[in-house]
Amino acid sequence: MEPLYFEDYNEDWSYETEARVITDEDIRAYVELCGFLTPTFTDRAYVEGSKDYGGRMAPGLFVLSMAEGLVLKAGLTKKRGIFLMELSPKFKHPVFAGDSIVNRVRMHSKKLTSKPDRGVVVTAHEVVTDKGEVAISYLSTRMIRTRQFVE
Repeated sequence: MEPLYFEDYNEDWSYETEARVITDEDIRAYVELCGFLTPTFTDRAYVEGSKDYGGRMAPGLFVLSMAEGLVLKAGLTKKRGIFLMELSPKFKHPVFAGDSIVNRVRMHSKKLTSKPDRGVVVTAHEVVTDKGEVAISYLSTRMIRTRQFVE
């Protein structure tokens, strides 16, 4: 995918990322790194024996980070994105070790800033599991370069 300038986003624009499997090791590393040290994320016997869980669940913020990583890996904002301004996630369904996710992105809105070399683009995202469940929906607000930008 070619990186997108502000002008490339239109009302019909959409993109679906490649899939990414969420592994048990991914979850373990994130939980340890970020201190999510509760039985929900650390005690396999607890979650596998619980009717509420049934397996190792990934923290929602981890899944959101992985979904954003899929967008970056696709190169949509490479050398075009200035900075991420806001995310507004709604966590709708758990993701478990072994599930895979894709990030379905579509243009929501955009506006130029007072500087002609940049604009603000809001994209709507649905993080969908291989079971067809929407795990997270969110809006992402980014400052994006226009074609007037000069290095």
